[in-house]
Amino acid sequence: MTSRKYVMLSNENIDTTIKEAEQFLSDANVDDKDMIRIRLAMEEALLNYREVLDENGLFCLRCVKRLGRLRLELSIPGLRYDPFSNEEEGSEILRGILSGMGIAPVWQYKNGVNHIIFTPRKRKPSQILLLTVSVVLAAVCGGICTLLPGSIRTFLSAQLITPLFHTFMGLLTAIAGPMIFLSVIWGVYSIGDTATLSKIGKRMILRFLLMSLLLTILAGASMLLFFPLSGNGGSSFNFSQLLQMVLDIVPGNFFTPFTEANPLQIIFVAVVIGLAMLVLGSKASAVASFVEQGNSIVQLIMEAVSGMIPFFVFGSIFNMILSGSFSTLLQSSKLLPIMLLGHVLVCAVYLLLVCIRKRMSIALFVRKVAPTFLIGLSTASSAAAYSTNVECCEKQLGIDRQIINFGIPLGQVVFMPGAAVIFLAAGLCMAEVYGVPISPTWLVSALVITVVLAVAAPPVPGGGLTCYTMLFLQLNIPSEAVAITIALNVILEFFGTAVNLFCLQAELVELAGSLNRLNLDILRKKQVR
Repeated sequence: MTSRKYVMLSNENIDTTIKEAEQFLSDANVDDKDMIRIRLAMEEALLNYREVLDENGLFCLRCVKRLGRLRLELSIPGLRYDPFSNEEEGSEILRGILSGMGIAPVWQYKNGVNHIIFTPRKRKPSQILLLTVSVVLAAVCGGICTLLPGSIRTFLSAQLITPLFHTFMGLLTAIAGPMIFLSVIWGVYSIGDTATLSKIGKRMILRFLLMSLLLTILAGASMLLFFPLSGNGGSSFNFSQLLQMVLDIVPGNFFTPFTEANPLQIIFVAVVIGLAMLVLGSKASAVASFVEQGNSIVQLIMEAVSGMIPFFVFGSIFNMILSGSFSTLLQSSKLLPIMLLGHVLVCAVYLLLVCIRKRMSIALFVRKVAPTFLIGLSTASSAAAYSTNVECCEKQLGIDRQIINFGIPLGQVVFMPGAAVIFLAAGLCMAEVYGVPISPTWLVSALVITVVLAVAAPPVPGGGLTCYTMLFLQLNIPSEAVAITIALNVILEFFGTAVNLFCLQAELVELAGSLNRLNLDILRKKQVR
């Protein structure tokens, strides 16, 4: 831990403090782009405080490293002032970028002191590399163990690996409900106020939800060509079951959704509470603080659990080889082409929609959105593509700045049709592999759950794992399917992220056009930088 005494808000002291923070982040192996964004946000905040408090104001910086977590805290005594709450365009952009990166500064005012807290993340080894190594090691170790006597293989599988698997699954299930619950409440409350929600947010959110549903239905219809419906009367449409499913969204009490891990009920309760907090505003500040801190705690736990995924995948595949069910993984590989089919169809629909309605060539639109798409495809991170996404929407697509500032941060969290397609494809493939009947009623349930989970999925590492756990539980698919899906999800995430970004840009073009906030001259301009 490093700390400094309070110093005056002079240009020299601000510059020295920024350099100290940069050195701390560099020594902690923080990504260069994240360092730049944090430096800009710190510099802007301190300059704003100097304008409010003049150069006689005081401040100090604390750099903390504890249990592998990094923390930068600026303390500025004096008047209560949130430097990120003003309406200047630059501040909103920086706050949006940092929020999208998962390292948004947190402002607090306690005992006459303003606190601004940054929690940057270290560089992490490539997840796909770690999982590839896990799969290869599992295959090698499993091949060697096939030479052992059957009694030893049975002991390893039944007495050692299987109990560990069920423990890990229990941990995921325990975290899933609270994580989605707190994430949805905080997401609704973070909209800001009912005026913002009514002015732009309500229309934008409704479009996001409607398009997610329509696109998932379209992708699901194409996938059904490869999955026959169940027979023996199960293929008939049961309206009473569908109606009951809708009515069951409203829970009988507060605890049932969590004990039964029912995602629809959890999200329903979270949305109701979030809207109530939004209406109450400052009257719910204590609850909001509790939700924010609880959300941070659960997400931190989930990040730690997600770090165990390579070991989990190793154990799962190793166990499959020991138990002679490795062929299940090979059967599940059907998920990849099915998912790609759905993604291609979703992108094609949006591409045709935008180009026909805005009277521009398909090739031109593809060239304009390609940089953002490729970053998502190569990194599987919408946060990494944030700055490119903002620049593309404004300078290449001609979208109004207000739509960009509100739509991109919200859309990267809420609008994920690529993820919905992956969830639906995973549900269909695993149902076929494990012999779960695919009836019309089952399909409607799967469709609704996948769309809702795609909207509610927490935008943090490991957030998707909780969704698979709850998805398979509700669709009566054995928990063993989660292990296979996690192994395949490493590849799925790259495509899903790229598709999410492409659909978001196309949807913002459509939304801006409907609000008369789209510059068609920029959109149709053939020069692409």
